[in-house]
Amino acid sequence: MAAELHLLGAVQYSYATAVSADGSVVAGFDGASYWYWTQATWVVRLTGQTVSPGGGVGGDASITDDGNKMTVSRLVDIGGGVMKAESHFYDIPLSEYTSLGSWGFNCDIERNGAWGMSPDGTTVVGLGWQNGCAARGYVWKQASNTMTELPTAYFFKPTRANAVSANGNVVAGWNDDYNGFRQGAIWTNGVETLLAAPPATGTVTPIKLSQATAISGDGVWVGGLGRTSLDGGAPWRWSVATGYQSLGPTGSGSADGVTDMNADGTKALCFTGFGGALGEGVIWIQGRGIVALEEYAAEFSVIVPPDVRLALPMAISADELTIVGTARGDGWFSPFVLDLHGAPQPCNGDINNDDMVDGLDVTVVLSGWGPCLAGGCSGDINADGMIDGLDMTVVLSGWGVCP
Repeated sequence: MAAELHLLGAVQYSYATAVSADGSVVAGFDGASYWYWTQATWVVRLTGQTVSPGGGVGGDASITDDGNKMTVSRLVDIGGGVMKAESHFYDIPLSEYTSLGSWGFNCDIERNGAWGMSPDGTTVVGLGWQNGCAARGYVWKQASNTMTELPTAYFFKPTRANAVSANGNVVAGWNDDYNGFRQGAIWTNGVETLLAAPPATGTVTPIKLSQATAISGDGVWVGGLGRTSLDGGAPWRWSVATGYQSLGPTGSGSADGVTDMNADGTKALCFTGFGGALGEGVIWIQGRGIVALEEYAAEFSVIVPPDVRLALPMAISADELTIVGTARGDGWFSPFVLDLHGAPQPCNGDINNDDMVDGLDVTVVLSGWGPCLAGGCSGDINADGMIDGLDMTVVLSGWGVCP
């Protein structure tokens, strides 16, 4: 099978948001319902059984690595025919729903919404409502079958959990401050850390990072939404060891963001441009930088039609060979599945194209070290106009015979 791009259908407000480990099952939602996709079944919409995000209902579609279980919101009767939305599992092979429960309160139509899930399905995180429409992030654990509240650093201000590490111990999300700014936060075994960048030159106050939206599988890195006052709105990643790192600049002039990360945080899916769907989808690769998704697809022999932009990537599979999200064209939007299985693997460090990354490629980098000159710059692997340590990193990380 060759690598290929699947456009699932021109449906407004339809988003592919999660993918199984091998890329064979995709989960998402549209304006009416949650859905799942496989190449055999195509799109299977859970119409009439689920209530999609919007209109007071939050949450996202997540899926387990084995592709068997996804998170959805579903209306339940809380008494007297009153229906409220609650987080549920949907078992795809069995076509069965299981509620995650609630704290017994609701705000308008919703009791809680699931925003993220561990790959094995034993931990779910999201937002739940307490008395008086008090919003709190929650962590649901299969072992106890209970929702545990995530603490807030700002008294009585809301929190929300967006993503969780593979072992369920590190949760990424946001905490409203007293001005209503959604500051990035992580909770490690329930202990909260607010995220900030170093103070600007000449100041002493750290810069609050915007909400954390993604986490690496190992729980070391979190990524999040940029703010225009910091590095031009560039997406970012953060770890306990390094603190804030900009993944830009992208040049969009807006608040760009990270939507998903691979297991060790060396790859991050990002959108550029306000709202994502009007901008460009990119992948950030450690040692290389930002690459447009259309360019990345071409490296796997997938040519994206010129009128299609993979504008809002949302998830990358555990094997890193499937990327899903929403594409845009001239007046239309469609969920997409970029399947890179079966394609020749790119070998970016092979500068002289001899199917080997070795000392000859190092020589090319060293001989052209510095700013690129007119007429070509073959050692500039990441195309940033400079041959430097970033290009050498690509060569060294790919050392040996090309795959």
